[in-house]
Amino acid sequence: MTPEQREAEIQRRLHMAYHRLISGEPSEGYLGEVLEFPGCLTAGDTPQEALANLDEAMAGWIESCLMDDLPIPEPATSSGETSAASGRS
Repeated sequence: MTPEQREAEIQRRLHMAYHRLISGEPSEGYLGEVLEFPGCLTAGDTPQEALANLDEAMAGWIESCLMDDLPIPEPATSSGETSAASGRS
């Protein structure tokens, strides 16, 4: 996979309907996570900041999978089921 193909795949996946969860409170800050991506976490002082930071965390998570040829989960369905797509092209 060329760097251009990798970047295109990252951008494609950032626009998919992954389940982004923001939790927290103003006094302690906010945590953002992608439920389908184990360990993909970030934080922010506001929910909006945590959500913006989450795109950057997702991009790094996806890029790591692509570089290591690891499967990338597809967005969960409404029933909570996921499948994984290979990072290979």
